[in-house]
Amino acid sequence: MLPALIVGALTAWYLGIRLGVIVAIATAIALLIAAFVPGLSITVYALVIAWAAALYFFGPKLSKASGKTTMSGVFGSPFTQASAWAKRLYAQAMGSEKKK
Repeated sequence: MLPALIVGALTAWYLGIRLGVIVAIATAIALLIAAFVPGLSITVYALVIAWAAALYFFGPKLSKASGKTTMSGVFGSPFTQASAWAKRLYAQAMGSEKKK
């Protein structure tokens, strides 16, 4: 079920958490069915690889077009704000030490 987690994570990264969970569940079900139906596993794995490759190459364009923010955008904003506060506090502390 590792391919389902990978495909779900890639989809969540580029297209949103909800769609990533849906794709991960669909992939897991397809892999489970492919385990019992002879000859279907190659087809399912080919589709998983094709989806992952398409997300890797076209994911940034799709996320910009759909307006979805990536996980780096979600985590980037608080870290950017915290670093700006830290720089401001550092500048104030250095400014007060220079006045002494």
